[in-house]
Amino acid sequence: MSEVSIDKVMADISSFRQRLVMLREELGRANRSMADKMSQLGETLTQRVRDLRDQVTTAPQNLLALESRFMSGDMPEQEYKSTREEYRNQLTKNLRSIDEVRSLLLIMSQLDARPTTQGPQGPSMMGRPSSPD
Repeated sequence: MSEVSIDKVMADISSFRQRLVMLREELGRANRSMADKMSQLGETLTQRVRDLRDQVTTAPQNLLALESRFMSGDMPEQEYKSTREEYRNQLTKNLRSIDEVRSLLLIMSQLDARPTTQGPQGPSMMGRPSSPD
């Protein structure tokens, strides 16, 4: 190889190393950002689960109070029916929300279970099989 081609190869190698360092830094930032978003999602889900728990645990008491008021004549039938329908719709909505939370928790657990890809070869070899040389 000539002196010029060796210099060119060395310059290319240096450029690739710099690019690799930049890609590793970018991957690190992306991983930190994803961890932050996962943490925020976890906090949001926790709060949503608490809210759902409160709503679901008070629903039977609310329905019982509604039935008692209606049976004792303290509430007109039309108001009773509309309030009961509101409770029914809220319970249906809560059940859907519980299913959504369950799905999100499953996704989060799958993401948490994923192994980190920064091994001795670094992120540049992600998804590429290593050769048996």
